[in-house]
Amino acid sequence: MGQGHLNARMALGSIALLVVIMTPRAAHACTAIAVGRNASANGSPMITHSDDSGGSADIRIVRVPARDHPEGSMRPVYLSVGTYPRLIAPERSPDYAADLLPDGLLDRLDKRFYTPLGYVPEVPHTYAYVDSDYGIANEAGLVMGESTCGAKLVAAPLGIMNGSALFCIEELSKVALERCATARCAIQTMGALAEEFGYYGATAQFGSKYAPGSEVKGRYPNGAWPGLEQEEGGEALVIADRAGEAWVFHICPDDTGKSAVWAAKRVRDDEVAVVANNFVIRTCEDGPEWCMRSSNAEAVAKRAGLKMHADVGGANPGEGSPSADALAFDFTAAFGFESAEYVALQISRYYTGRRIWRVFDLVAPSLRLDPSAGHVPSQPTYPFAVKAETLVTAQRLADIHRDHYEGTPYDLTNGPAAGPYGTPNRYTGGRAGSAVKGAWERAISMHRSLWAFVGVAGRPAPSGGADSQVALAAAKAARPSASAASAPAAGSSPGGPFPFVTSLSAHTAPQPPPGAETVVWFCPDTPHASFFSPLFPALEAMPAQLRSANEAVYDPQGSAWWAASSVKMILDLNYRLLHPKVEAAQAVWEQEAHALASELEGAVAAARGVSDEAEKGRLLTRAGARLDAHWTHGVGRWNTLFAELMVAVRNGYNNTILAPGVVWESGNAYPDWWLVKAGFDRFPQPPAIANPVPSEGDEAMPPTAAEETAAAAAGAPGPVIPDNQPRPVLLAAHGPSISASAPPPTPAWQLFTVAVASGIATAVALNVGAGTLRALVASKAGAGTRLRDRLFPRATHQEPLLVPGATAPPTSTTVP
Repeated sequence: MGQGHLNARMALGSIALLVVIMTPRAAHACTAIAVGRNASANGSPMITHSDDSGGSADIRIVRVPARDHPEGSMRPVYLSVGTYPRLIAPERSPDYAADLLPDGLLDRLDKRFYTPLGYVPEVPHTYAYVDSDYGIANEAGLVMGESTCGAKLVAAPLGIMNGSALFCIEELSKVALERCATARCAIQTMGALAEEFGYYGATAQFGSKYAPGSEVKGRYPNGAWPGLEQEEGGEALVIADRAGEAWVFHICPDDTGKSAVWAAKRVRDDEVAVVANNFVIRTCEDGPEWCMRSSNAEAVAKRAGLKMHADVGGANPGEGSPSADALAFDFTAAFGFESAEYVALQISRYYTGRRIWRVFDLVAPSLRLDPSAGHVPSQPTYPFAVKAETLVTAQRLADIHRDHYEGTPYDLTNGPAAGPYGTPNRYTGGRAGSAVKGAWERAISMHRSLWAFVGVAGRPAPSGGADSQVALAAAKAARPSASAASAPAAGSSPGGPFPFVTSLSAHTAPQPPPGAETVVWFCPDTPHASFFSPLFPALEAMPAQLRSANEAVYDPQGSAWWAASSVKMILDLNYRLLHPKVEAAQAVWEQEAHALASELEGAVAAARGVSDEAEKGRLLTRAGARLDAHWTHGVGRWNTLFAELMVAVRNGYNNTILAPGVVWESGNAYPDWWLVKAGFDRFPQPPAIANPVPSEGDEAMPPTAAEETAAAAAGAPGPVIPDNQPRPVLLAAHGPSISASAPPPTPAWQLFTVAVASGIATAVALNVGAGTLRALVASKAGAGTRLRDRLFPRATHQEPLLVPGATAPPTSTTVP
């Protein structure tokens, strides 16, 4: 073990961290796409990432500046913290200073979670980069996106639950951006560091002593590290660079918890690949130009008793015989997590597989891939990548990240779950412990997205020019040899025990020449409700509207995230009516944003060509101010859009502005299919909303007189309410009891509607004569049939709208 290794392991001494875990984020939730340069409309490789983890996250986007480091410096490696703040490290970026935190927060944080786990030797120079939970892009043109993956092998961080691993994917991605100009360099750097120091899986919520721990004790007994769940044990990155390459990278712990296994595969120049929370790299037989893999991968799989080859020919996952190429080791079959429980396996199969199919079907529709194939690690279904049938633009990738399978049988804007107005959002499943098992389709765009982006790596210069040749030579010089995956012996170079960090580091590569600049098209919050605008890693700061974001403080004027989130939430009132208005706003805004991006791209390129550092700084500062103003305008535009949407659906109507101060209301009729499903045509019988499995907090339906009489006869005391007296109507879980007046002697109609917020909950009380008040409620009392029979003892499901002998109902069954 090298001295540097020992220093990292001992950085925390013998401290055993007392782990407090917050409500877990859905880290197993991101979609990432990689596009080869010849499949790209601008000739640059591209990647995407949507961070769909939701939860109590740190949503700030900051810039880490470039730095020169004295000889002998050590680089701190921090714990993966999923909450706000993710990092307190002013030495990394001024935006990570403790004094920028909300008043009173610092005193409530456990400082141990913001102390480095360990250190690795620093390199002489590090690039500036755009940072979030994961590193995004650096000034040299390296861009990357992330997707958490299931893995059979798991590990814990150094000092936690006897863990020995130093690196998570967050810190690995950031080290790569600090040191590398090419994807190959990034892959080799991350792989070697993880092998040497160990790798641990996704964090979920972690690191704050004020966490409401009661909710997590059952899931994480004794403060277990959430990354020990196999569903989140591995990670994938999609990576692209200015040299013109796009790669997919996979990593997970080894079987000792002290090292890692990894693989990387290059996306061919005319193809598109996608990762959706499961590994997709299988064999690695094309040589180091197209595929790399840690030298220990096969040995670890054998030692752990894992599958070495994928199956083909079986009707179900895990069945069938080894693939035709029986000698080819399959990384995904070996290390990809595959639940042994059938229902969980099927959910995972389509949670991943449907998104892979959708992206491939959008870029290569003539392949007519099977949407029902799903994705299962042990049994290949979809290819690693497909050839794009038309050139892909950054705007096209943005639109893909807004997709809900519209126009397919899986369209989330259709069907009963979408409601009468077609919302694609599915917020959750059943309550904890529910007997109802199942899953919703998982779309690409989600309500819980924190952000999404399209990373355009850029390209050196016009093809064939001298500058282009210089850049390509620089990129090749930065590529490690195939043997560089393992760290050489300590002391073999001036770089200390890790000479590979020197040979692969950013400072060895010349400054990229002028050409198409690196642009990150960033979208705060959920793509279908938000806007994409450019960011430039070469500029000296991120826009203020992205740096000051906080989920706990509603700030639609100062935060791009909150401006977009407000629009997202109001869309659920009537998605079908409102979303076209959002699409129109997106189209106008993004056209303006592309025009600005071209302008700023030219300004950044011009600054690169200026030798005078002061003048270069002035040019970049001016471009940064221009970009900041653009983002400020975008936030204002989305606040205006939110106001317009509020007016458009005020009171649940479709409101049209006829003249200043004059609005015309027209009804938003429910579709016929929904009216039938909701029981509108069976009035006054109860719609099928009885609650056969009681939830905690539900109100019980008062017993009938007959039931109370029977109970009294059995010795149970209790008041008896005669049938000819009013009985209380209980609005289950939506408010206090409301007493209804006694029914008139003649049959009559009474409708009482309570609308909560957007009409999400509606309670209706009816009395339809003959001395019995018929109430529609959600109740703890028994199954739906029993509830119906108690409330409507003479009713059947075929009862006509008018009860025999009843007077005619009002012309409308809704309250104006």
